[in-house]
Amino acid sequence: MTPVPLELPLRPTEAAEVATLIFDQAERKPLTDELRNRLASRAAVLKLETITPHFGSLERDSVHPSAYYLAVDGIGGSPHLLYLALSTAPTSSIFHKPLLIGRMRRGNGVEVVINATPFGPADRRNIDLFVSKINTAFLPRPQGSRTEIAVEGDDVAAFEIFRAVHKSTGKNVAALAGDYHAGLWAAIRSGWRLGYAAIVDLSAGSTTETIRPHAAFTRFAVDVSGLEPFEPALKAAERVHEQIRQVRAALRLSSAFEFEVRLGTVSASELESALDWLRARGHAAQVVAPAAIAGDLAAAAQAVRQQQAALSFRYHGEDAAVIGEIARATLRRVCFRVGNAQEASFVAENLLA
Repeated sequence: MTPVPLELPLRPTEAAEVATLIFDQAERKPLTDELRNRLASRAAVLKLETITPHFGSLERDSVHPSAYYLAVDGIGGSPHLLYLALSTAPTSSIFHKPLLIGRMRRGNGVEVVINATPFGPADRRNIDLFVSKINTAFLPRPQGSRTEIAVEGDDVAAFEIFRAVHKSTGKNVAALAGDYHAGLWAAIRSGWRLGYAAIVDLSAGSTTETIRPHAAFTRFAVDVSGLEPFEPALKAAERVHEQIRQVRAALRLSSAFEFEVRLGTVSASELESALDWLRARGHAAQVVAPAAIAGDLAAAAQAVRQQQAALSFRYHGEDAAVIGEIARATLRRVCFRVGNAQEASFVAENLLA
């Protein structure tokens, strides 16, 4: 255990208040979203000055039921993961060398031990340990044929929008395009356990070396829109898809992933031909993102559906009428790539109307 520094990242007395609340309300009860929300409501009346708890992240230790993990912000907004356990439970075997915040006695005389581990978006190893050892529900996964809004960056605000959309419509539109671990971190802190796509953009010249750091993503979007004529562009996409397979096999990543191909301006027949060409060679694309569609949008959407794929569009400030037209033509089997959470909210409102 790390020796206690002169200045702790949060007040031990406040950490003890949070621990008491959790043990009083959660012991011997299932950890549900309703319980987490109730804890958040009750914590709001506590006069906490050095700690901001994110109760959506609350999880039990997989081995010791009277031990809990909770993501918090400490002094100056420093992100940490608290381990709150009865003194009879051993120190967490998942996170090594935690910082001892204190040993406190609750009102009933039971002693509680509280440790802290750095838990910011840059603490990649700790994030990986959390999602692999504590709860895999926070991991991204292929989302299949559904309405999807992929937010580039702005991950924390994105999950707020995704939750609001899910609450009002019952639809999970969640997808992120950005830093993998920043997305995981935001999902944990927000308590998002419903799944989301994690998208990485690759160039036509990507190699196994450039792909390897991104192997954990659930969708690989390969941009071949600048290659002409058509067949060389598809052959480039085919090469990258094969390299993705090789990298993931070498890393023993057996989970499924999705393949997205970005093309230039294409017609409905060209879309169908491109997707058929890739499928026939064992490199089927689940998503296709044309720079523009020449001709009838509905015909293009139908051609893509017949190839068991979905269209993807980048949002460029189109109005509600255009988004509604796309929703109808695609039967809402579509992905919109947006730049921030505000755009995500506008697109979702009109896409799902």
